Amino acid sequence: MRPITVLAALALTGCAGSGSSDCGSDWRSVGQRDGRMNAGSQAANYAARCGTPVDGAAYEEGYRAGFAQRPPPNW
Repeated sequence: MRPITVLAALALTGCAGSGSSDCGSDWRSVGQRDGRMNAGSQAANYAARCGTPVDGAAYEEGYRAGFAQRPPPNW
């Protein structure tokens, strides 16, 4: 039972901290992740949530690179 408790605690810790981990990080890699998920450009949302300026050029460059990695639609 103990390993399950440890895994649950780690999972909850990861979810709770995921919102702030984007603040002040490498904006190109954040943009690349958003592009791969096709999340739309979130730079303004990060700036509002983090309270710090976002390197918009690096974010958009990463977004374009991540979006290009998406597989073509299968419809």
